[in-house]
Amino acid sequence: SGINAEYGFPKHADETMFPGGKVVKALIGFQNNGDKSFIVDNVEGGFRYPMDYNYVIQNFTSFRYGREVAPGVTQTFLYMFVPSEQLAGGSRTFSLVMSLNYRGEDGTLFTDSPFNETVSVYEVDEGFDTEIFFMYVLLAALFALLLFGASTCCLLLLGAGDLGRRSKREPTGASTTTTSQKIISHPKSRKI
Repeated sequence: SGINAEYGFPKHADETMFPGGKVVKALIGFQNNGDKSFIVDNVEGGFRYPMDYNYVIQNFTSFRYGREVAPGVTQTFLYMFVPSEQLAGGSRTFSLVMSLNYRGEDGTLFTDSPFNETVSVYEVDEGFDTEIFFMYVLLAALFALLLFGASTCCLLLLGAGDLGRRSKREPTGASTTTTSQKIISHPKSRKI
């Protein structure tokens, strides 16, 4: 049909590794070397199981273009997708298939796959992990609760021993002053 489809990942030097949870941009080049116009309908993509292409792991959005590409013209289309974070890590690989769907002037449908390679998804390290932060907050709260419980137990044990010593001593305080005061009796004066 005289069509040459090419691809490029402008921000990814390694075309076999993509970040999980981040937007990946691909440029799809459609070069019409024929003598008839073609209409590019859409570009779609997805991860497939490498051993069985019928098994789809993750489908990506289909971008609709509906652009006519005249003979001798090259048109570039932007296609974006986001690999799932759940697929990141480990040694798992996936087949990334990007399909370019177009039709001729007579309505004949064509599909070309400019990118059909085995890739992997890596986990993006953003420096601050909220899950780890809340784990440390929980540990700090448990430690504070443990310290509070230990200090309360120590105070109760020390307080109980102190109360036992007080009961053997002479009473102190206001009651002591009333019992320790001597009552002095004055003889009645007599009249002579």
